[in-house]
Amino acid sequence: MKFHLGLLCCGLLAASVQADAGGSACPDVAHPPAPVCVASPSGLAYADTGEEAEHAARAQAGAAGRFAAYFGEAPAGVLVLSSSLDPLAAQEFAKAHGLAYAQVWLPGRELQAMAARALRKAGADRARVRRAAAAMADQHGNTLRHELGHAMYAATFWPDAAEAPEPRYGSPAPDWLDEAAAILMEPVESQGQRAGEFLNVMRLAPGSIPPLAEFLDMEHPIRTPALARELARGEKSDSGVQMMISADTTVPGAAVFYGQSLLAGMFLMETSGNPRILAPISSAIAAGTPFPDWLAENGPSHGLPAELAALEAAWEKWSRALPDRAKATQ
Repeated sequence: MKFHLGLLCCGLLAASVQADAGGSACPDVAHPPAPVCVASPSGLAYADTGEEAEHAARAQAGAAGRFAAYFGEAPAGVLVLSSSLDPLAAQEFAKAHGLAYAQVWLPGRELQAMAARALRKAGADRARVRRAAAAMADQHGNTLRHELGHAMYAATFWPDAAEAPEPRYGSPAPDWLDEAAAILMEPVESQGQRAGEFLNVMRLAPGSIPPLAEFLDMEHPIRTPALARELARGEKSDSGVQMMISADTTVPGAAVFYGQSLLAGMFLMETSGNPRILAPISSAIAAGTPFPDWLAENGPSHGLPAELAALEAAWEKWSRALPDRAKATQ
């Protein structure tokens, strides 16, 4: 049996998302990042066609709405769907127009083509290539919201991340926190799938789930040296998007890491009673305070234990109860 937690995630974190097409105007520039621009209070969305630009703008508005629900006011930025734009050029464009972040991602058709090339390189048959392309098309909006979550989070709490001394998977935040911020931008159904994958592993192989204290210090699974080498040999667009598809299409530990990142965030929100609890935690970490120190000083005032061991015990109790809660929503 597999757990599906879409309704549970919706119940845990009900956030209203409203897209507003009004607001900012597209700048009149000689060389825009892409031919078509859509402006909104969330920023600027560029693409080669009007349909793609509208699609990008919807993803940007959706991510901004969720970001505001969990972290406060969302920063405005620029999202460009392009296979050729240099991300550094996009960053310069954002700075020149007072925008907090720049995110370059592939248009749906280009992402499908890259996936097809990577799959063929990995020896996949035509049927598998077609299935993967269809799935990627369906998930393109979710992927955009996820990547925008990384960009908005870094712009809010680590605006000078490029100057950070230690490279990280995303922002200088702990990898679980950076990933939780991105997944929280996804639709509830996508979050439920990630949480369900984690709980299935917890049921079938509980020994493979790292304790909370260990998990909070973990690096993202994609940062292992072997996977980094695989990624370097994979497909890469001129705009910097990389893709690696292994023989079994999985990254060891990735499903658990993504699901546990999301659920750790949900656990902190629900236990504290504050859907924006990740904001003060992120601010403290950005200022140089490790999470255990923040917990010792501020945990009780937010309804959280002061000790990491007590938080671990609360997490174990909370996570063990999730399967029954999921069943109750079905």
